[in-house]
Amino acid sequence: MFVTSRPILTLALLLTAAAWSASLNAQCLYYGDASLSGRLVQQTYPGPPDFESVTKGDAPLVIWILQLDTGVCIISSDPSYPNVYNEREIQLVLGNDQYARTDRYAQYRHLLGKKIVATGRLQPGGGKYEKPQVLTLRSIKELF
Repeated sequence: MFVTSRPILTLALLLTAAAWSASLNAQCLYYGDASLSGRLVQQTYPGPPDFESVTKGDAPLVIWILQLDTGVCIISSDPSYPNVYNEREIQLVLGNDQYARTDRYAQYRHLLGKKIVATGRLQPGGGKYEKPQVLTLRSIKELF
C-alpha cells in the first residue's frame, strides 16, 4: 500500500508547488492607480425585487468585467483588506454608477469582447460591488 500511495503523494506535492509558483509569478499590484489589460466583457446579475433570478422577473443588473490575461496579486497595506492572489476578474466602474446603464458606458460599448487597456483607481469591492476588486476608470483604450 505504501508503494502505490507514494506516486499520489508526489503528484500532490508537485501540483501544490506549481500552484504556489504560479501565484508567486503573478504580477503584484497595490490598491491605488493601476493600468491593466485584458478582455472587456459584461456579466448580468439578478436585481430587484428579489435578487434571485432574471428569468423569474428580477431586473437585470449588468456589470463590466476586465478579464485579465494573467492573474495578478494585490497587496493591501490596510489590514481590513486581505492580500489577493491570482485575481483574474476586475469589475470596471465609470463614475458613481457601478452598473452599465448610463451614457458613459454607451460610448465604450463597441469595445465589449475586445482586448483593452483600462486605467484608473484599483480598490477593494466589497458589499457595494458584485466583484471583490474594482477599477474606477479614468480611461479605456482598445489594444490592437
